[in-house]
Amino acid sequence: MKPTANTLKLYLVCAVVLIAALPVGKVQAEARGGYKVVVNPSISLSSVSRDELSRIFLKKATKFHDGHSASPVDLPASSSVRDSFSRDVHGKPTSAVEAYWQQQVFSGREVPPAEKGEGGALDFVRSNSNGVAYVSSGADTEGVKVVNVTD
Repeated sequence: MKPTANTLKLYLVCAVVLIAALPVGKVQAEARGGYKVVVNPSISLSSVSRDELSRIFLKKATKFHDGHSASPVDLPASSSVRDSFSRDVHGKPTSAVEAYWQQQVFSGREVPPAEKGEGGALDFVRSNSNGVAYVSSGADTEGVKVVNVTD
């Protein structure tokens, strides 16, 4: 039996209602690829904008908007979490961010943030009062502060 136009409209309305009912935080977390941004607990921030975060990780800014210094650490270039972070925060894939850093290093302007595995990144943030990193959404973030990423 072929569905009628009214039946199709009803299915469409139901689908829209179901999508609208999804928890916003979950949709945003999935869109961000499941990463969390973490800072040392001494940093008073509870949120940071994508633009500010991008500027810190590209070393175009050395401080958060509250004046606290920032020392970023990246995950390895091969990390899928890093690619999700790069696409979401910088608006480009990891390969484009690496090309940016090659240009910065070649011109003598700046060196990229240190690269560490997830455990090393968390250890760095825990032991460095200016530390900022990103980790997978399932990472154990005990001893660090998770901050929200805003638009």
